[in-house]
Amino acid sequence: MRKTFTLFFMSMFLMIGTVVAQEDNAFKLVSVNPSSDNPVTSVYQIQLEFSKDISVTLPEGGIDVVNNETKEVLKLTRLFEAEWMPKNVAAFLFEQKAVTDKDGKEEMQDQYLQTPGTYSYTIPAGCIKSVDGEEFAGQTFTFSIVTTFPIDGYSPVNTDKLEKIELTFSEEIVKVVMPSAGMSVVDKYWTPVVAIKNDVVISEDKKTVTLELETPITTPGQYNLDIYQGVFVSNNGISAYHSLFFNVIDTNPSFSLNYENGDRVQELGNLEITFNNVKEVKLIENGPKVAAYLPGGGEAEGTATLADGKITVTFEQSFTEQGEYWFVVPAGMFTMDGVANEELQVAVTLYTLTITPLEVVSVTPAVGETEQLEKIVVKFNQPIQLSMDENWQQISREIKLTCDDGKEYILTNDPGFGTNAADELVYLANAEWVDNAYKSTPITVAGVYTLNLADIVVDHAAEEGIDEWGYPATIWHAKKQSCAGTCVWTVTGGSAVEKIEVAAGEQVIYDLLGRRVEKIAGAGIYIVNGKKMIVK
Repeated sequence: MRKTFTLFFMSMFLMIGTVVAQEDNAFKLVSVNPSSDNPVTSVYQIQLEFSKDISVTLPEGGIDVVNNETKEVLKLTRLFEAEWMPKNVAAFLFEQKAVTDKDGKEEMQDQYLQTPGTYSYTIPAGCIKSVDGEEFAGQTFTFSIVTTFPIDGYSPVNTDKLEKIELTFSEEIVKVVMPSAGMSVVDKYWTPVVAIKNDVVISEDKKTVTLELETPITTPGQYNLDIYQGVFVSNNGISAYHSLFFNVIDTNPSFSLNYENGDRVQELGNLEITFNNVKEVKLIENGPKVAAYLPGGGEAEGTATLADGKITVTFEQSFTEQGEYWFVVPAGMFTMDGVANEELQVAVTLYTLTITPLEVVSVTPAVGETEQLEKIVVKFNQPIQLSMDENWQQISREIKLTCDDGKEYILTNDPGFGTNAADELVYLANAEWVDNAYKSTPITVAGVYTLNLADIVVDHAAEEGIDEWGYPATIWHAKKQSCAGTCVWTVTGGSAVEKIEVAAGEQVIYDLLGRRVEKIAGAGIYIVNGKKMIVK
């Protein structure tokens, strides 16, 4: 009997275990987006996530998404598919609409929902199946589209201890939806400092919400908190995105200089000592003086004067030698509310900038006689780039080449996509954009051609230096500069004739694009038996 009972108990245990395992492995809906719990401001697609990989078959005619107030309908007629899309997610897209752009070209445009209201739709049975062949039963879903409202104000903005943040609204807040990743106050480098507690307090009038930090922030500096859309919910809508800024100020007596440690400057003058949170400043009689240690090993002593709560330190000599200077404000030089100061050392680097005048060092082809003008390369004495106008268009992308017969030709800058040298510009004659590159038609008409270098407007760099953040960089100077002077070429061209009458097969004739010509129909430049001919 005991043995029978034991076997019965074990079999029941196994059956229960099997049932539990089946439930854990059941095909079910995990989440839906948008959901009825969290209103949104627009809907571009609807996603259903399941516990297993799925296949989806849209019903014929699509799925109606109905605005329950206006009864307007927008259909789900497409599925979003991508390699990176999880195979257990069904993403439904709305129907498309044909629109005509400004050029009269018709294209299909995705539709979406943004009209406020409550919407409903039904996923029919059999529309979604698991990889095991299980069907998802038909189900109706709802969601709400609402408008957004702003955060009217917040406090504190300036404080010596940030521990709570009060937000005020003109709407009554009925719910707070904290992001799944939580919210954190960040520093000026956008590094999270302290998290916001998930428990928030809504005032009795429902127009003030208090957020509490996990731990107070007392370190002086600027901090930020991003409030993302939808965190605060009213009966009429959801909150818009808002970024809050806070200044945690230092309330302890302190002093600072008009130079900070590590500064790079082009001019070095007097030192100014200013004070924070200090009521009274006094210079100590016969106290130690500020010392300046020069780059070449010399030393200078400063004279301090106190006026209007600020100390100015002057030096008899001027600082002109390039290099690093050390300024030492000694301890016991002055008192702040009766307490003597501590020592402060600051290193400042003095440097000067030598601006090299912009010059054209060569032009190719060399001025003088040439058979043709196809490509003109202008080389400068330093790196350059074409200047931009106020609309960010290159000023000298196209320039003119004038002929003594009064005709003008267009030269177009060829950017070369990284193949050009940094200190040169390449201009092509009669350029056309063909197969993702510029192709030039040479100028071979005999004549004297002139290029005005002042038409080429560039920005140029004078030296490799340190930028305002202290990193090595090319220092750009003298925006929109050009060089005076002209370049003159005499094009000898090909043989000029009034007209060439050709019978088929007598001569081999090509145009400049390499196309065979049986009979010349008009003026132009042709290749006749390998020789350039100019037909007038």
